[in-house]
Amino acid sequence: MRHAGALRNFASTLRELARRGHQVHLAFAMRDEESERGVLQALVADCPSITHERVKMQPHRWSALARTVRSAADYARYRQPEFAAARPLRKRASRHVSPWLQQRIDRRAVASPDGIASLMRLRARLEQTLPVDPRIRRFVAGVNPDVVLVTPLIDLASDQVEYVKAARALGIPSGLCVHSWDNLTNKGLIHVAPDRVFVWNAVQQREAVTFHGIEPAHVVATGAPVFDSWFARKPSTTRAEFCAKVGLPAERPIVLYLCSSRFIAATEADFIVKWITAIRSAHDARVRDAGLLIRPHPNTILNPPQQAAWRDVAGVTVWPPQGGNPVDAGSKADFFDSMYHASAAVGINTTAQIEAGIVGRPVYSIRAREFEATQEGSLHFHYLLKECGGLVRLDDSLDAHVRSLAAALDGGDAGATHLRRFVEGFVRPRGWNTPATEVLADEIEALARATEPRQRPTAAERLRARLVRLALYPAAIAAARITPARRGSRESAER
Repeated sequence: MRHAGALRNFASTLRELARRGHQVHLAFAMRDEESERGVLQALVADCPSITHERVKMQPHRWSALARTVRSAADYARYRQPEFAAARPLRKRASRHVSPWLQQRIDRRAVASPDGIASLMRLRARLEQTLPVDPRIRRFVAGVNPDVVLVTPLIDLASDQVEYVKAARALGIPSGLCVHSWDNLTNKGLIHVAPDRVFVWNAVQQREAVTFHGIEPAHVVATGAPVFDSWFARKPSTTRAEFCAKVGLPAERPIVLYLCSSRFIAATEADFIVKWITAIRSAHDARVRDAGLLIRPHPNTILNPPQQAAWRDVAGVTVWPPQGGNPVDAGSKADFFDSMYHASAAVGINTTAQIEAGIVGRPVYSIRAREFEATQEGSLHFHYLLKECGGLVRLDDSLDAHVRSLAAALDGGDAGATHLRRFVEGFVRPRGWNTPATEVLADEIEALARATEPRQRPTAAERLRARLVRLALYPAAIAAARITPARRGSRESAER
């Protein structure tokens, strides 16, 4: 794992593996003190068979060239026609590529889409030739696991590729546990295919095959373990208790605004001002007087100056004030209660919209010009839209959005069947009552038991690789001089 923050999505699976008697050793690339004090500490306290350590990536003679090859391919994918509108994604990928290389990729992309395809084939051949990081190989060999699992793997110019290559070199089964619903379309590529790619649903199965070249038989849809806790949960407060807790009138409906990450909506605080103004100008009194509960994104705090514009507007509250990542019992209860007691949920483009749908709340969004590139310019956003079979009603204007909220407050269950069908297909493809945690644990066990032969290089192939490396060695030296400094993980993780 990149850091312990990933445990929010996989803690339930790790607990299940420990419950079944397995030993689990976690390797983190960097520190995340908040998560280590919280979810990691609780996990290892409850499950003695789960251990952990930090394994820092150390540069070696080939690491700069490896990052150069991977970053070039990650950038080139956003020159493909499918990503023509994904300008922010292309810009983010460009930060990992030297200007010299970026210019050449851009020229090649303009010349022909086939040029990108040939570049991808070259990348694959180079990746096969580049040796595995010797330190990571020694680490994996020392742990001597029955299976190696990696997440998220698709960071831009990811060094986690070395774990998959080390597992392959040692004859150990490997798997990618896809971290979230957007990862296969808005990050980097899977540069080396593990033996299994565990995804949420059929949509991600297609993405893994189409965009990453994974063999269909090696992609397994398990559902999303991170959401299992919402399905059977009950509210921890009555409506009156909840409204008193957050400072909203209990006799009025609540509209929950779910903030997106900074990468998706950098100017969201300004948009919220326009949203509140539209709500308070609604013709329907129920909408006009509704309680507005604004929930900050866990990684994007709405500071006091940003909140000043609506501080004096009655019936508007930001809660939790500093945001909250629902990883422990208390924060999960608070998040669930905010969704449960709301009549509708609103967001620009965020995973929390899926969570609101699981709780059974209608979900809305507004087509905003300032977020066009990270809404409809992002492939994964379309999966949520009702016209694409999703759960989000996307209105063209704030006026239309206000009318939609009025319809939501009319009640009724006309959309309940569609909502349940989407949630089941997207989050629990094995059935509404089948927790994804158990399915993923089953599939990990099956991977560890797999008896399919693992191809090892022949003597001729090893000799050929040595000769190619000899020819590439000057390029490795040059790459070490021109490769951009490694970016922080938080930048890569934003979505």
